[in-house]
Amino acid sequence: MTEQHMLLGANRAAHALGVRAGQSVATALSLLPQLVVFPRDRPREAALVERLALALAALTPHLSLIPDGVLLEVQSTLRLFGGIHALLHRAQALARTSGVQVRTGCAPTPGAAWLFATSGLARRHALQARSSAQQLDRLPVASLARLLPPSLHQSELLQALGIRTFRALRALPRAGLQRRLGVDLGRALDRCYGDAPDPRPWFVPPEHFLARRELLQRADEAAVLMAAVEALLPALRGWLQLRWQAVTVLALRLRHEHGREPCPDTRLRLQLSAPSRDIAQLALLWRERLQRHVLAAPVYELALELEAAVPHGGTPGELLPGPGRQDGEHAALLDRLTARLGSDHVRRWVPRADHRPEHAQRVRSVGEPPPAPFVTTAPAPTAPRPLWLLPLPLPLASDALGRPRHGGPLRVCSRAERIEAGWFDGALVRRDYHVAEGPDHRLRWIYREHPGDASSGGWFLHGWFG
Repeated sequence: MTEQHMLLGANRAAHALGVRAGQSVATALSLLPQLVVFPRDRPREAALVERLALALAALTPHLSLIPDGVLLEVQSTLRLFGGIHALLHRAQALARTSGVQVRTGCAPTPGAAWLFATSGLARRHALQARSSAQQLDRLPVASLARLLPPSLHQSELLQALGIRTFRALRALPRAGLQRRLGVDLGRALDRCYGDAPDPRPWFVPPEHFLARRELLQRADEAAVLMAAVEALLPALRGWLQLRWQAVTVLALRLRHEHGREPCPDTRLRLQLSAPSRDIAQLALLWRERLQRHVLAAPVYELALELEAAVPHGGTPGELLPGPGRQDGEHAALLDRLTARLGSDHVRRWVPRADHRPEHAQRVRSVGEPPPAPFVTTAPAPTAPRPLWLLPLPLPLASDALGRPRHGGPLRVCSRAERIEAGWFDGALVRRDYHVAEGPDHRLRWIYREHPGDASSGGWFLHGWFG
């Protein structure tokens, strides 16, 4: 006998033309010859269920995977999200963002919740044990196939006995039921009704995060790629929450459509200046990065991979924003500039253990790892320092009394700050720095060489105050 292929589901257009789940493929094609049938791919289905479970981990850490769905224990998080209705709205929004259409069901037991979600009932939510039992009593016996597929002998016996609903099945004597139909069927019913425990293994996230998504059509623009990336980000956030980590480096691999010549995969990296779990920020950074990237060929699949993460216990909630919020906004701004302009075009100043102003800091790329902090016992300078230093000190003219001039006479506004350093590398400097005001009322940072040097008595302009 040849194997008969059955339909597991149909979209709205096919359903409107008479195609139904459970029909044979031959029957469906006779009704709709232009029907496109996709064969079932178990590994891809398992990967999709795992990705959905990671996305739903934002609602509860207690999840259990079954072949065609995810079971969530939400009793401990109902108050946190404002009740069952608000939590269901969040779950459906997370599923839609992940590119998945879901049907939800709620019940005191996992088996009953799964049957409510998959049996096509108008009312799929029953939070109390009594209402859940009443809903289960109305279910047809054929729904047992979603819990424990019955054998041919069991199906024929139930049909011969006229058993149509769960209520009629439970009304049979338990001893005779177990003797004729087996023990497993009775146990499955007891677990659904809450008469027996139903322990299930909790979902354990993988050690390494890697999520793939195949595009329905070849993409050659950033908007299509960005929609696919946004569908993978909820799973990344759930993985980070379950692992108590925050992302620092992400990688996006683009697989190209091969033409006459093979095109290697494109790998893009996103390095954050501060660890983050904010998927809105990550989506914004990837959008900036993809918009300025020129694709070598159309893309048919992409993969999001977590390259580096750090332990992160989460951000405590506060009624008023604290000082750390400004640091987070500054890091987000740096990440956005880096994604838009490139890491080579965004720089930062890094302090160095040197008293000479021209050597006290140096420029580093934002993408470079921060240097090891140096320890010093010297107090920080109390005298004002400008933010703008000249590349080289500018010699200033002096009047007959030795007072500095720059566009006119300068008025010294501060006491001298003596800096004497550089003996260790052969570039000794001995200077007395002052803040001076010019005729234009702009403040300058000037210094005078220490008496005894080669350029003794000379004045120099070294920086400007904003």
